[in-house]
Amino acid sequence: MFDLGKVIVEFDFTPAFERLSKHCARRPEEIKNVFLCSGLEVLYDGGKVSTPEFYRRVKKALGHRLDFPRFKKIWNEVFTLNREMAGIIRKVKEDHRLVLISNTNAMHFDYLRVKYPLLGQFDRFVLSYREKVRKPDPKIYKKAIEACRAAPGEILYIDDREDLTNAAAALGLHTFTFKKNPGELLKKMARLGISC
Repeated sequence: MFDLGKVIVEFDFTPAFERLSKHCARRPEEIKNVFLCSGLEVLYDGGKVSTPEFYRRVKKALGHRLDFPRFKKIWNEVFTLNREMAGIIRKVKEDHRLVLISNTNAMHFDYLRVKYPLLGQFDRFVLSYREKVRKPDPKIYKKAIEACRAAPGEILYIDDREDLTNAAAALGLHTFTFKKNPGELLKKMARLGISC
């Protein structure tokens, strides 16, 4: 079971905030604070608001002048692929079922599936915006366990956040907190009998 952000793809919203600032009367830092304080991204990731509603609310909050296609382009172009992790995923796929579990939103996921064909290696996607629940809620982990078609003790879950790996460990999963340390991940996999 793999997380997406900061594991398979890196992301940095700073350039997006800078580009958005050219289309409204707010500085990049102000735009960042709007997203942090409004909870809009959490609502969107959690499937509580639709894509059109998210766009409408962001436009109202920032006062930007972008039409939806231009906003979507700015919002999505924040990712880069972790190539070391991509190699691990391709190798592990040879002998194992792969499930992706992520707190993400429809715009980002649709974009990433097209931009990075690597995501086609996964057998199932368990996504917060579809499930209407975000990690670390046990409900989303239970959905992912079902998608794995395995007992919790037969699953390795990789995420960059320790609070999220701890939540999964409480359900009996093997976990690894990824901190740009693929060598340590390979050692953990080897200890669990996962060839890579």
